[in-house]
Amino acid sequence: MKTPFYKIAVLLILIISLSIYFLKRCPIEDYKQTAFFMDTRVDVAVYNTSKKQAETVIQAIFDEMQRLENILSKHVSGSDVNRINEAAGRVPVTVEPETILVTSRALEIAELSSGAFDPTVGPLVELWGWGTEKLKVPSAEEIDAVLPLVNYKAVKIDKDNSTIFLAEPGMKLDLGGIAKGFIVDRGREIAQQFSVKALFVNAGGDIGIMGKKPSGEKWRVAVQSPRDPQKWAAILEIEEGCVATSGDYERIFEEGGEIYHHILDPEKGIPAGELASVTIVASESMLSDALSTAVFVLGKDKGMQLLENLEGVEGIVIDKQGEIHVSSGLGDRIEIPQDE
Repeated sequence: MKTPFYKIAVLLILIISLSIYFLKRCPIEDYKQTAFFMDTRVDVAVYNTSKKQAETVIQAIFDEMQRLENILSKHVSGSDVNRINEAAGRVPVTVEPETILVTSRALEIAELSSGAFDPTVGPLVELWGWGTEKLKVPSAEEIDAVLPLVNYKAVKIDKDNSTIFLAEPGMKLDLGGIAKGFIVDRGREIAQQFSVKALFVNAGGDIGIMGKKPSGEKWRVAVQSPRDPQKWAAILEIEEGCVATSGDYERIFEEGGEIYHHILDPEKGIPAGELASVTIVASESMLSDALSTAVFVLGKDKGMQLLENLEGVEGIVIDKQGEIHVSSGLGDRIEIPQDE
């Protein structure tokens, strides 16, 4: 016997009413939380999910970021990086798989950039006092004394035994130029495990985007003007991927009437001086993070040449004169605001 039409209509009305009631009681919203890792503010936003699931996902991401900081940060006592540095020139150190992964990736990018990005820049960072309250301009003699310790080729990784060894006493591994990117990548991986449809992570300018924007539009990521924090130098349209910016305005100090920034040239031992900022777009945040430093150190010509030779990687280079140079693959994905 067929069900009478009026009963079907009543049933449909009941289903719709219950659906509306459920959506009112359990709204699908966007949720955002903030924490601090790697000495950096980290914002995580989860889209198109319930509050309960969003809180669970974000907490899982923050827990993992905290675990990774305890392994990879040179500022954490007993971290893998600290133990590697303390054993430099003496013995290999057994480390976590993540330390092997990040250090291996850092060495690959060091080789790719001919040492413009060098994860053994630690002695120079300490000499200048970055990460402390005792910032200073070291003498040429002091710089010359530590430059031989900056040599990524002297890092020995034994993947079979899970060890890392710094070949020379006094060498110091510093993963600060790539570890932020790694925690962003790991955040995206965790969100995927929870079947999150859309995620936006910002770790101090290292941005990771997963999934489509709830509105269906492309994500828009603004690049700050190096000389005016109230203005945008460019706006990127991103469907999914990672963006990282390195600039000479991020961390600075003044001495003797001169301004010094934290992006050091591993070969010269002084702040790289040709560019104002570099923004990299890539599929992996570790890559965009480290490459933004590498291209900044390389300068416009060599930096743009590197970008043009890398598949799936694009960039925006702004020189000291404020001129904007864009890699060929960005095409219509970039908007350059016109000065009023």
